[in-house]
Amino acid sequence: MNIYKKIASFGLSIALSCMVAKQADAQSVEGKPYKEEMLLVESKLRTGNIGGAVETLDEIISKYPEASEAHYAKALMFGQIRNYDLAIESAKKAFELEPKNLLYSNYLIELYKGNNNLPDALGIIEQVLTTHPENTAVFREKIMLLHASKQSESALSAYDVAVQQFGKSDTLDVIKAEILLDLKRSHEAEKLLLNWVDKKSNVRQVYNSLGYIYMEDKNPKKAIQVLERGIENTKDDLLYLDLADAYTANKKEKLAFEALLKAFQSTEINYADKHRVMFSALAGKTSLSLNQIQELANILVLKHPRIADSHVAKGDILWRRGNLQEARSLFLTAVGIQPSHVDAWRMLMNVEIALNETDAALIHGSEALEANPNNAMLLYFTGLAYIIKDDTENARKMLETALDNSSEENTFLQSLIYAGLGDLYHKLEMSNVSDVAYEEAIKLDSTNSTAMNNYAYYLAERNVKLDIAEKYARLSNELDPNSSTFQDTYAWVLFKQGNYQEALRWMEKAMSGSQPSAVLHDHYGDILFKVGRPKDAVKQWEKALALSTGTGLDINKLQSKITTKRYVE
Repeated sequence: MNIYKKIASFGLSIALSCMVAKQADAQSVEGKPYKEEMLLVESKLRTGNIGGAVETLDEIISKYPEASEAHYAKALMFGQIRNYDLAIESAKKAFELEPKNLLYSNYLIELYKGNNNLPDALGIIEQVLTTHPENTAVFREKIMLLHASKQSESALSAYDVAVQQFGKSDTLDVIKAEILLDLKRSHEAEKLLLNWVDKKSNVRQVYNSLGYIYMEDKNPKKAIQVLERGIENTKDDLLYLDLADAYTANKKEKLAFEALLKAFQSTEINYADKHRVMFSALAGKTSLSLNQIQELANILVLKHPRIADSHVAKGDILWRRGNLQEARSLFLTAVGIQPSHVDAWRMLMNVEIALNETDAALIHGSEALEANPNNAMLLYFTGLAYIIKDDTENARKMLETALDNSSEENTFLQSLIYAGLGDLYHKLEMSNVSDVAYEEAIKLDSTNSTAMNNYAYYLAERNVKLDIAEKYARLSNELDPNSSTFQDTYAWVLFKQGNYQEALRWMEKAMSGSQPSAVLHDHYGDILFKVGRPKDAVKQWEKALALSTGTGLDINKLQSKITTKRYVE
């Protein structure tokens, strides 16, 4: 368990422009010669002119090096962009100028923690305690920092000092319990916390820590009991999420869902906690049905309409259910709220491609790239749209640019890009380059069944490297055993190898699994001819001809096979 995930420290999470505004308006700058300049910093931040804000702060510091407010505001800005070195430098200066200012010391401690520099954070804590010895929040932070620094026994000693100085409290005992749990002393932690349950503590962590103990002990019934008491005593809706987990572990799925509904409907629970549940559900890591996930997503949109992820989650579910137009509308809403939301753009373009609205996908691809320049994922999907439009020049530009910008991306996306390039280079009759692209795609992601299938099929069409084609066609079917397209490819590779009986078995599997296409009928006819069933072969070729419009099949060859009643190479 991570103690910082369970207990809120006294350090602050600060919204940049709000805090700089508050600093500029505070009494601390009243009567100061740089008050107007600090207000100018706020104005520049509100318009997104961060560079101009930093420049103004540097001018203030140059004229008034003792202006602690300016150093602090500068620290806030660098902290927001996670430039810890510069943020710490400015925060240290602000703290040195006003060592009694808790706002400055708190933020400096948070920066040190963010930079994983716990010894220096502890050093600041000790300094703060010399000027604020009666501050219980500072003492609690010291205990947690000692434990996080792997000085657990020192943390427990500091707890004892805190109890002597401030008296016992549920807040202090929650911290001690977390330390005891990390030290595998759960029985002591349980005893400590149960004392506060009996006293009807209103601190949520008393109950969810106990719930955690009982869940770890495989005793969900006790977890349910203590969490229900926690909800009654604290009125804290966040406990409904823990309760849902406990009900699930106790195989009470209906009650688990009811607890989740209460959590999602609560205005007291922040969006991030709800989003974690939704993310797990969409990833298939819960036992929730699609209908239940849909109901939770509906609540998210109603309760958090200005958060893009709410609309993305609901759109994702509707997409899975085949409601593509509704899904598209939600993705459009999401990108309108947050143009930097790459996944929302990706899903929007994917849905439009599925709806055969390629022109719309291309328009949105352009808008997405304007908001997110050189994003590899967006370049890839825009490239796919161009392939569908048969605009190979722009498709190549997009996919090759996607590859150039993918070095920091995960191997899954890199594999998709290489596979897309394999398809494109095949289309451009660049067979050798296409083969290399497919091999790279498979090397990057050994589960990329589509790359395996396409590579195998094109090798079979060229009648080359049939051993490699057989290997990848077989693997793609092992990865996705229900794809009629993959089954057809394997049948076609076996046909090319002369293994006609096995090819027939796989082709019949492909034909029974979907509405057969012209290509499948054509291949089926070829295989039937080779196994000595020419009359059946002609019937399949005739079906292929009837469906051949716009498929790219060689109609002259098809007609020749039908007329001669023979397979034509």
